[in-house]
Amino acid sequence: MTDTDVVPAVPADPAKTVSDPRLRAWVVTALLVVFMMINFADKSVLGLAADPIRKDLGLSASAFGLASSAFFLLFSICGAAVGLLADRIRPKWLLLTMAVLWSVAQAPLALGGGLAVLIASRVLLGAAEGPAFPVAQQTTLSWFPNHRRNLPGALIVLGVTLGVLVAAPVLTCVIHHHGWRSAVAVVAVAGVVWALLWIPLGGEGRYGADSAALAAEGAETATGPAAGRMPYRRILTTRTWIGATIAYFGTYWVIAFALVWLPSYLQTGWATPRPSPPSC
Repeated sequence: MTDTDVVPAVPADPAKTVSDPRLRAWVVTALLVVFMMINFADKSVLGLAADPIRKDLGLSASAFGLASSAFFLLFSICGAAVGLLADRIRPKWLLLTMAVLWSVAQAPLALGGGLAVLIASRVLLGAAEGPAFPVAQQTTLSWFPNHRRNLPGALIVLGVTLGVLVAAPVLTCVIHHHGWRSAVAVVAVAGVVWALLWIPLGGEGRYGADSAALAAEGAETATGPAAGRMPYRRILTTRTWIGATIAYFGTYWVIAFALVWLPSYLQTGWATPRPSPPSC
């Protein structure tokens, strides 16, 4: 064999080696931003279609309020329960299950049914959407080390606002031209499409692996190398957790009220002609 017969080894492209995990991290982040957008589109569709729903089903304001509040019956309970499961079950499958349940919950309402179907649909939807935000955050941050988590974490929060901003004009147009059940069908289909994309593209990153395994490799973990587990009792009794929970309760109360009743108020309250003030 001569020197000319020896084919020199071509080193792997360093840029490609580094960029592939980063690209995957941002693809997962983008999918989870869309996940949160669908989450809040599901929440807002009932408020956007409040007047057509009440007229079509013959509901009083009290009955519609009951159906709307049914969404939160299992919302917090399932949020806490699935949060505990996220330490034992891969978040990829939890997120996939949530998205599928969103669509399953809304499919009967899109096809027909009255007040009972509406309430059952909102109860199941609330149970499936309760854990969405914390599990989405956990999965996103698993792709980034501590010093690079601010931006992806903020993008997940941004998905909440984008969901309302995008859903309002799009769903209002669908409701106006095709009816409120079509709008429910649109958000149900959106959940199915997201789930189909998440199966091949979604997953957890290396920074979300078990702390002990990463410490053995000398890798950085979410709370530092060889970090121990903090008991839930100590977390739940800190002033930070208590204050954040109280603030979150107040904030979500305002969000829920606005999503359910504000569109109806803008459509009926402000659209009603008001008498001119008496002249002096």
